[in-house]
Amino acid sequence: MYEVRVEAKFEAGHKRGPDGEIHSLHHHAWKVAAYARSHDLDHIGLVIDFRVLRTVVDEVLGTLDQRVLEDVEGFSESGPTVPAVAVWIFERLDGRMRTITGGENGTEPDGTHDFWLAAVEVEADPGIRFEYRID
Repeated sequence: MYEVRVEAKFEAGHKRGPDGEIHSLHHHAWKVAAYARSHDLDHIGLVIDFRVLRTVVDEVLGTLDQRVLEDVEGFSESGPTVPAVAVWIFERLDGRMRTITGGENGTEPDGTHDFWLAAVEVEADPGIRFEYRID
C-alpha cells in the first residue's frame, strides 16, 4: 500500500464550545492533512500527482478560511467540533477528487491506476488531532 500526505492550513472561528454552549467568538489556526492511498503507483511512480491533491485541498479549505464555522452549511446544527470539521472536509475532498478523476475511487482516465482519499487529519489546537479514516 502506498500513501501520500498533503498538509495545509486555514484560519476560522467558532462560537460553540465542546459542551455545546455558545461562547464568545474565537479563532483557530487549523492544520489539515489529507492522505491519498493506492495499491500501486501510476506510470510515473506516484499515488496521485501531489499538485492535484494540493489544489483540491486548497479549494476545499478555501471555503472555510476566514469564516465563522457556524455560518458554513453543515455546521449550524452539529457545531464545528474537530471531528465534525474532519468529516466535513473529508466528504468534500472525496467528492471533489471523484469529480476530477471521474472514477469510483479516483481511477485515472485510462483506467490503469486506482487511488482514493484514505483519511483527513485535523488539528485545531497544538498537539490535539482528530483523524477521520476509511479502511
